[in-house]
Amino acid sequence: MTGKVGIAIIGLGPAYLKQHGHSTMVAKHLNRHLTQEQRRRWMSVLLETADEQGLPDDPEFRSALVGYLEWGSRLAVLNSNSSENPIDPTAPMPKWGWGEVKGPYTPG
Repeated sequence: MTGKVGIAIIGLGPAYLKQHGHSTMVAKHLNRHLTQEQRRRWMSVLLETADEQGLPDDPEFRSALVGYLEWGSRLAVLNSNSSENPIDPTAPMPKWGWGEVKGPYTPG
């Protein structure tokens, strides 16, 4: 997957998420055993792509974007070390907002 595709996934919105829910997204990472090095490289590719695609570079937007990417990529690494999907197929996609603190991560 390229950074352009990754950025597109981030912005797909409700139609995509309704068809392919949270459980489907998590399932794509199961048993892949992603490393922190791979996660950091993916972050780099996504941020380079954001620059190339002309996404806003103001501090508030970039802070929110980096926070979202860190959140998602770290969840991907955690999920990649499991063979079982902890997410119910009917579970909604988690909502992420601008700088909201939601407490420590709890699986499932």
